[in-house]
Amino acid sequence: MLSRRDFGRGAATSLGAMAVMSSGAAGATSEPKVSLNILYPNREGARFDLAYYRSVHIPLAMKVMGAADVMLIEGVPMGNAAPPYVMIAHFQFASSAALEKGLANPAIADVRADIAKFTDIKPTVMRGSSA
Repeated sequence: MLSRRDFGRGAATSLGAMAVMSSGAAGATSEPKVSLNILYPNREGARFDLAYYRSVHIPLAMKVMGAADVMLIEGVPMGNAAPPYVMIAHFQFASSAALEKGLANPAIADVRADIAKFTDIKPTVMRGSSA
């Protein structure tokens, strides 16, 4: 069980581990947003090139999918425990139709092929909805 002090350290440490990128297309709306969440589980010996991911892969994915925003959440240790995920990418879309259009783009094959350039982790993909 985490003590308050360890929890606070973990929370403070993780503050710098999140980034948000926007295409500028998102506007204020009361409707729920559709998301595509890509989770990279942490495992011993896994390879993940964070610099390449941020500078090359994410801009490519944003362009191809036409996402309104993306929030990148980098896993950081809590005390002595390794994070369960190396990275979580939370892509937001204005609607289900926008997500479907992005996933139907033929260039999505280029995004998938690019994964091998920065990691050997098989990602978990989850579609979601958020208010």
